[in-house]
Amino acid sequence: MTLILTCNPKTKQDPNIETYIGQIKNQYPSVEKVETMFKEFHALLFGKDETKLDEYLEKYSESKIESFCKGIKKDITPVKNAIFLSVSSGFVEGNNNKFKVLKRIVYGRSGLVNLEKKCKLAFLPKNQGFSLSALL
Repeated sequence: MTLILTCNPKTKQDPNIETYIGQIKNQYPSVEKVETMFKEFHALLFGKDETKLDEYLEKYSESKIESFCKGIKKDITPVKNAIFLSVSSGFVEGNNNKFKVLKRIVYGRSGLVNLEKKCKLAFLPKNQGFSLSALL
């Protein structure tokens, strides 16, 4: 399924696999429908026209992905903002994930002081003026 839903043009597919994918699509037409819905939504998200979201939801609101469309309609404003705005929360989410991993590593083995030192080791080396001796 991953090969069918790949939108990255840099991804190279083996010609043998492409043959099998074609056979799968011929035998199971629903696979082609899923691919079309996915690729339309992908293009919509990476485009800059948030009005196409309404068209997409209208087109597929009576299909098998009705619950998906209802979920998007509940949070329509944030989804439209994600399409329209170039601002991303990826940096913050990445740092949150990094902190949670560190917390899980240290949890239960040592105290808050060691968690602080681990975090400084993970987050501060990129800053100028960082020194390991300051952690001691």
